Amino acid sequence: MTTYNSFGGKLGKAFEALEIYNYFEAKRLFEKSIKNHPVPAAYGLSIIYARRDNPFSNLDSAYSMIYKSFQAYPSTKEKLKLNYEKKLGIDSVAVVKQRDLISDLIYRRAKETNSVFAFQDFIDKNKWSNDLDSAIYLRDELAFNLAVESGGSKDFEDFLKNYKESFFYQQAEELLHETLYKEQTANNTFVDYVNFVKNYPESPYRGQAEDKVYEISTKTGTAESYRAFIIEFPGNRNIKSAWKHLYNAKMMEEYSSRNIKAFKEEYPDYPYQKELLAESNMADKIFLPIKHKGLWGFCDLSGNVVIEPKYESVEVFSEGLTAAKVGEHFGYLNKLGNLAIPPAFDDALSFSEGHALVEVNGLLGMIDRNGDFVIPAKYEDLGILKSGLAYYQEEDLYGYFDSKGKVRLTPQFSEAFDFEGNYAVVSMNDFYGVIDQFGTTFLPFKFDEIFQYDSTHFVAYLDEYWGVIGLQKDTLIPFEYDYIGKPDNGMTMVELDDEFNYFLQDSTFLLDVWAETFPEYRQLARFTNGYAKIKYEDGYNLIDKDGKKLFKKNQEDLGRFGELIPHKKKGVWGYVDKAGTTKIDHEYTYANSFQGEFAIIQQDPFYGLINRKGEFVVGPLMEDLKKLNDTLFVGKSLGKYGLISTKGDTLLNFQYIKIEPIDDTVVMIEEEGEIYYYNIKRLEFLRKED
Repeated sequence: MTTYNSFGGKLGKAFEALEIYNYFEAKRLFEKSIKNHPVPAAYGLSIIYARRDNPFSNLDSAYSMIYKSFQAYPSTKEKLKLNYEKKLGIDSVAVVKQRDLISDLIYRRAKETNSVFAFQDFIDKNKWSNDLDSAIYLRDELAFNLAVESGGSKDFEDFLKNYKESFFYQQAEELLHETLYKEQTANNTFVDYVNFVKNYPESPYRGQAEDKVYEISTKTGTAESYRAFIIEFPGNRNIKSAWKHLYNAKMMEEYSSRNIKAFKEEYPDYPYQKELLAESNMADKIFLPIKHKGLWGFCDLSGNVVIEPKYESVEVFSEGLTAAKVGEHFGYLNKLGNLAIPPAFDDALSFSEGHALVEVNGLLGMIDRNGDFVIPAKYEDLGILKSGLAYYQEEDLYGYFDSKGKVRLTPQFSEAFDFEGNYAVVSMNDFYGVIDQFGTTFLPFKFDEIFQYDSTHFVAYLDEYWGVIGLQKDTLIPFEYDYIGKPDNGMTMVELDDEFNYFLQDSTFLLDVWAETFPEYRQLARFTNGYAKIKYEDGYNLIDKDGKKLFKKNQEDLGRFGELIPHKKKGVWGYVDKAGTTKIDHEYTYANSFQGEFAIIQQDPFYGLINRKGEFVVGPLMEDLKKLNDTLFVGKSLGKYGLISTKGDTLLNFQYIKIEPIDDTVVMIEEEGEIYYYNIKRLEFLRKED
């Protein structure tokens, strides 16, 4: 125990009183001694104020006293310091220890109070405390959470102003920007977003505001809206997109070099002139798919490779774009070979009217030329865009979207088909009718089937019979037939009970006596070169459009009418003229009609080619034979295809899996996984990999 009375006077008695918890006496004596001995007196008072077992307990007073003692210690004379240490046990260590004790108590109080003010008070008074960093963090966290709870930009501004070194400064700054954006654009109006871009040019939300300006400005999706946006907001980050959408909006009207040139003239400030010129040069060119080492690309009609074979699959170009598989997904290439629409689809179809069907996760949607979904990929059945409309299925019913992805006709039909012109066939309750683009019913829902006959009439099936009815509900051909064909030169083939006739425009029939049906009669009994093939009880004949027979006697069998007519006699075929005179002897298993100067004949099981003199140009050695033009034929031998001329020359050896015409000039050739082309006019390969 320290012998405080050895110090003498009031100060010693004060510590003695403190030791026996006589706080009243100790406080009185310390207060009387504080003037002459501030270090020990203030130290003693801090103990009284710090303790909670007396009526004077007050942490703020305890802090004030120990701080007074701490401040007085350095200027105290050394002799007194020695006396304080020797007789009272008070030195700098004791003062600091008491100071730290009181700091700890104030910190605990701040944590219990858990208020910004309490932590700030601790921070202001205890710069030396080991708990200072923790107190600063807790203060800032409280202040930050209060700002978040209030949620106003002013609250975040105040936080940033008062706590510049805070751990939460960056987060508060981000929330300030976000809150300002929300406050300034709360009404979601065009003017709000325009003003935000103007007033807060450095905001990280400027881009979002610019996007909304772009979205609202171009909501209609018209070329005019994109042009107006480009002129009014040249600094907007969506300018490149706006130009792309403007270009594609124009190309939706018509994709051609002519239209691209018109675009160039209309928009001389278009920033991608080099690409525009290149695409203009390519727009009207025909690109042919080629396959090399399992990958696909394209060449032009001159054989130049325009897009290298590096794609898993490609489609034929349509409206300047082709679906191409890149890895596991499909995108779209333009004619420059660039990915105009990135690969993001599980499947993709060709473009039609500026739009294409795509598949994502097994569901169908529709995109425009920009790759933007106009109809989201969420439908099990979705039609291509025809006449500006596309059918779609929702649950068990069908409706129609327009080209903007807006519902034109709500789901109400049990089945729906593509529009053909202004009309579409739809069904309700399993009965079919015809509607226009506004949903007006032109033919009632009472038919079992309906097909287009011409622009204003439909072939319909009612009560087990076919007829032709007009959009004005006028019956063109009565519902009395088992089959009705397409109109052909003012007459329509109709069938009833295995007999057929030709229904004329004046509602009469061409034949007085109905003709018996025969195999493939629907093709062979159509008029060709002014004559049609008819079967009678005793054979076949050809009739003209007045119903008159070509031959006086019916024949065993006949082909189509021409200068030389295929003719069957005693089971074999030859050729006769229209007078019935034999011109080429009957010696063939089957004889086709002459096409130009040559005809394909069959001598089981092979085919050959003869001229009008009956001479073999190609001997009957072919497994198959098809005409390409007047001088070239595709033949098949030993399971492979080759190319033969009418001079009997083999122009392409019989080594190909397939030879198919692309047009009058070019054939596609497939050989062991390779696909390339051959120009049948110049008799040369367009492209062939060694």
